Amino acid sequence: MSCVGGSAAGTRIWNADDGLHLDVRGLECPQPLVEVLRTIDGGELTAFIVHLDQEPLLLYPELDDRGWTHELLPVDCGKPACADEVRLRLTRLHP
Repeated sequence: MSCVGGSAAGTRIWNADDGLHLDVRGLECPQPLVEVLRTIDGGELTAFIVHLDQEPLLLYPELDDRGWTHELLPVDCGKPACADEVRLRLTRLHP
């Protein structure tokens, strides 16, 4: 795993075996949404995994509008801190 920085205070981005990860947990609303959309609108990525504190219901229509799809991933890290985490794999439909 290698850390590649972050754009907002508290945002972490890293590469792992399963791809790029964006962690927006702990950010105040609407920053998680803003950070995910900023990442998508950057135009360089075709897929990444986002870590969130809750299911991002307001994100789903934005993904549809931008030509992205989402898949809810299981979270089982064996730690209590993961109990409330939501992970989504976001994929651009037409790279």
